[in-house]
Amino acid sequence: MNRLEHFEPNFRKVDNFPKVKLPVMAHLVLGYPNLAESLRTAETYIRAGVQVLELQIPFSHPTADGPIITAACREAVREGVTVRDCMEAIRGLREQFPEQEIVVMSYLNRIYSFGFQKFVEEMEGLGVRHLIVPDLPVDLSFVIESLRHLSLKLVPVLAANVSDARLEKLLEMGFDFFYLMSDFKITGSAFGLHPRLRTVIDKIKSGGDFESRPDSLRVGIGFGISTPEQVRLVAEEADLTIIGSALIQAQRDGRLEAYLEKLKIAFMAATECA
Repeated sequence: MNRLEHFEPNFRKVDNFPKVKLPVMAHLVLGYPNLAESLRTAETYIRAGVQVLELQIPFSHPTADGPIITAACREAVREGVTVRDCMEAIRGLREQFPEQEIVVMSYLNRIYSFGFQKFVEEMEGLGVRHLIVPDLPVDLSFVIESLRHLSLKLVPVLAANVSDARLEKLLEMGFDFFYLMSDFKITGSAFGLHPRLRTVIDKIKSGGDFESRPDSLRVGIGFGISTPEQVRLVAEEADLTIIGSALIQAQRDGRLEAYLEKLKIAFMAATECA
């Protein structure tokens, strides 16, 4: 059975790609509520102008995620969505939206079962630039060796209590995208920005050896961000606002497009006031 059979006719290159991008990394679970519908959701995100599309490979026990994303993952797992299904879905999105930046997120169990080296090489072949694996230390020797000859990079997921020494080490290793947790919590929790986040961001932006520091170094903040006002507050601190649970809830409630429109209005207002 081809899980994409109801969506494949839409896998064509799109010319009217949004010119103005929202500084948002928009998260969705591939396979929720089914694979074809999750791809339609991805298309909705892209047409709304999100800068980065974050695609999560579903796992039954997503330890960093709150109840909304966990429920979506488990529903996708019950649908029988496989890693291979997800790769084919990403391939279709890449063909349809070749200019869209795509980040893939997965827990280590799914990658390990598929085969770590095989997985990262296939991600590279799909044009994925960054991979988020929340339960994998990014500086393990086997990880470094697996990625040595690839352009694919892992994204460190850090809390506000990360040490200066740890940050310095990651910067020296050439990581160019950092995912910061807004506070000590799981996804979908009540919003709050830890007071040390600004210090951490300043250290990321100014740390490391100047010669080796990537020009494109970016910081995103996620976990618990939902309202347009919260999005604007995060945007004042970080390059990207990462939104997941709120988008999935809006999708469930049938108000996804209205929610994305509110985000666009909020960013436009912030730009006019700047």
